[in-house]
Amino acid sequence: MKKCDEGHYEYIATFVDDVIVFSKDPMKIMAELKKVYVMKGVGKPQYYLGGDVVDVGEEWEKQGINTAFSAETYIRNCLPKLAKMCDLEQFRKASTPFDEKYHPELDESELLDSLGISKYRSLIGSANWILTLGRFDIAYTLSTLSRYAMAPRMGHMQALMRLFGYLRVHPEGRILIDNSTPPIREKADVTTGQTWTEFYPDACENLPVDMPKPVGQEAKITVYVDADHARDKVTCRSVTGIVMLIGNTPINWLSKRQKTVETSTYGSELVAARIAVDMVMEMRYKLRMLGVGVEDTSCMVGDNMAVVLNTTLPSSTLKKKHQACNYHRVREAIAAGIVEFGKIGTNDNVSDICTKPLGPTLFHNLASQYLFRKPDTLLKVIGESKEE
Repeated sequence: MKKCDEGHYEYIATFVDDVIVFSKDPMKIMAELKKVYVMKGVGKPQYYLGGDVVDVGEEWEKQGINTAFSAETYIRNCLPKLAKMCDLEQFRKASTPFDEKYHPELDESELLDSLGISKYRSLIGSANWILTLGRFDIAYTLSTLSRYAMAPRMGHMQALMRLFGYLRVHPEGRILIDNSTPPIREKADVTTGQTWTEFYPDACENLPVDMPKPVGQEAKITVYVDADHARDKVTCRSVTGIVMLIGNTPINWLSKRQKTVETSTYGSELVAARIAVDMVMEMRYKLRMLGVGVEDTSCMVGDNMAVVLNTTLPSSTLKKKHQACNYHRVREAIAAGIVEFGKIGTNDNVSDICTKPLGPTLFHNLASQYLFRKPDTLLKVIGESKEE
């Protein structure tokens, strides 16, 4: 990275032998690199590390959105090859990536042979890169089925092929680069103006002493957090789901089985909130070290009222002592002004798709908020046609 006189930073990002430049005049930098390295395919990025860099069109440009990232080309290229590997003409179509009633930990179908295990791992590898390219709607499915890569069964293979059947139907999901404020912030019920001095008198955010001077627009971090209590029927472990936004752009996500067994929904939601706070603090540090200004307080939203109240009201006391570390970690971050925690409705919580399989209606309602967004002008036309 390099500080420019015009009041911004320039960046060169590399991944092995792939290079991408962020600058007001990127070709000037590429010309300098050409003096030292053999550069191929130089130009405006259209396909980078398996992902599409998409110009979104005039309707989106009216809303200040010019670019999107998509895995569509990668999905369309790999599906026929993977289907052929699985001795299929093509994957069977599916409306969601995971069956609501299926619990892979209870599956007692026949174990796959060595060839079947290799195919299973190949599918997991391809799906993992699709997830990395932005398709967080498959995060729960992939996280769950990856646990059986050492000894997968026939039922696990069928569930994994369903994931690709879903991608066959919906390959076009994409993440729009949108720096506007997320609408969920207006919906969130946030408790503010509390005095924490009595409980955490020294609470503050530790800023990196060597961070570069921030320039440009401040980044707004918003985090959806959720947990599904005792999702695993064998171990009774819960699942954490998190979707993080910078502006109104999903930038990070998590779907992971929790490391402890929580005896209540409150406990599992509090564990998830603590993980989300850690992720927020990590991202705030990263942005600052890249010279990006960060708003004073980031926003975290969840749908469990008990956890929100216990962590945002200083007078609330903890009744479950084994949750003390998670409880105080979240409260101290709120006291320090690092995050504010707001209550939202379950049907508005995008991270719900990272915690459990959902029915088609709810799943697509949540996924459409970021992966299958429509321009406001198009939504208006659709609404008017329905009224007619």
